[in-house]
Amino acid sequence: MKYYSIHKTIVFTLLLLVLTGSTFSCKKALENKLTNDTYADTFWKSAGDVNGALLGAYGLFRKSMNQNSCFFIWGDAPVGLFNSDEGSNLNRVYLEGFFGVPYREEGAHNWTNWYRVVDVSNLVIEHVTKMPDDKFTGDQKKLFLGEAYFLRALSYFYMTRVWGDLPLQLTATTTADQAKYIGRTDAATILKQIIADAQKASSLLSWESLTNYARRRASKGAALALLAHATAWQNDYANTVRYTDSLISRTDLLHLQPRGSIRLVFKNTDEPENIFVISSKNSENEASEWTEFSFSATIAFITVSNGYIANMPMSVPQYYPPKSKIDILYGADTTDTRKGEFFKASPFGDINKPSLVKYSDIAYQNPSTKSDPRSESNLIVFRLADMILLKAEALNALSRDGEALTSVNTVRARAGAAPLASSGLALKKNILEERQRELIGEGHNYFDIIRNSFQMDKGGPNYFTQLTPWAMSVERFKQKGYLWPIHNSILNANRLINQNPWWMGKY
Repeated sequence: MKYYSIHKTIVFTLLLLVLTGSTFSCKKALENKLTNDTYADTFWKSAGDVNGALLGAYGLFRKSMNQNSCFFIWGDAPVGLFNSDEGSNLNRVYLEGFFGVPYREEGAHNWTNWYRVVDVSNLVIEHVTKMPDDKFTGDQKKLFLGEAYFLRALSYFYMTRVWGDLPLQLTATTTADQAKYIGRTDAATILKQIIADAQKASSLLSWESLTNYARRRASKGAALALLAHATAWQNDYANTVRYTDSLISRTDLLHLQPRGSIRLVFKNTDEPENIFVISSKNSENEASEWTEFSFSATIAFITVSNGYIANMPMSVPQYYPPKSKIDILYGADTTDTRKGEFFKASPFGDINKPSLVKYSDIAYQNPSTKSDPRSESNLIVFRLADMILLKAEALNALSRDGEALTSVNTVRARAGAAPLASSGLALKKNILEERQRELIGEGHNYFDIIRNSFQMDKGGPNYFTQLTPWAMSVERFKQKGYLWPIHNSILNANRLINQNPWWMGKY
């Protein structure tokens, strides 16, 4: 076991996929086995080879997001908008801020799958750079490189927000001799690399990729959205405004869904509000199935009840947004259509424990009996409403509250909600609450709280206390207690990797 537990076989598994006729399928990418590197000398010969490797990388990214529903467990579970009736294994994360999450450690604590995406991206960058231009048509070579830089940057962005300092690997690992033990690079340097990669991806990718690939693959828009989030994470809000504006201004390609149809962004990849999504098409062997073990289930199976969608496994979702919390979040504004679009109570169950129906697009393997359901809803990485609200946050931080109100009220107007009229820190909190109303269940809200609380140890606002049921003390914050613990298998494999300070002796 080396620096981040990558097995070299996974890289050549992806190469084998092309030789055997691959589809954009994570399942196939992970089931094939190849135990030697004999294809390395013959594989990188055509644009089709490169495309196949990239499709495998997207499949690995999907697996990384879905494993133990980690994107939801990281981004939503700690905020406390969801409750659970299944005891301390589930509720300690939002009642106490305890991130041990038993039985979900492989997804929530283990970065191995994310580094597999990084390694395939490194392979593409290394080999495509060396391939003759005549192996490609048009802008293929440039676009392929852009996708690889984007996937590497996006993977590191997820990881650094979760674990902070990381091993920084920018070269491909194809043989055992190339693997080595690497310690952790500080998060600030990781973030600089993310921004450099995303800027390079933006320069290589095209706007046309938004429509050419139905927003399922990287595009200039996706790279700019990543840059918007990465600069916001740095609190470099002037650049956040610049990057969000570059997206918001492209009204020919991007616009908000009409009122009452927001949920279509989860059903259809090519909706004009989407910027970058991970699809789960059953027809392409991407959709997830119920595995009889709820801790390994993808988000649809833990947030949607069988009273709303036939033959889902749970009568009460494992994580449900209580009606009382929904009422507080959306307030007395009865005109806000999102309450009806995002939450549905079972006609046969407890109306106080509704489903989050963003992920309720289901395909049945046996349609006549509606049995063996498969989750088909998109995982949305970036969409336009997120960018508009991120711009509002940035403008408020820059003391441009009038413009910030214009941005946040654009999203509220789409939902039919009354406009906000606050300013200063009150407006900052209102914007974060609006991101909760709009983006609940999409893996953003806990990260929103972190990046707006970076100055709490210097007397700045503590949005953990204001927006979660548990308190983040200054002592815990100084010990990076907002980060998640690192899986013991990684610590045991590499003595250069230490546990995040707050979790030493607690996990």
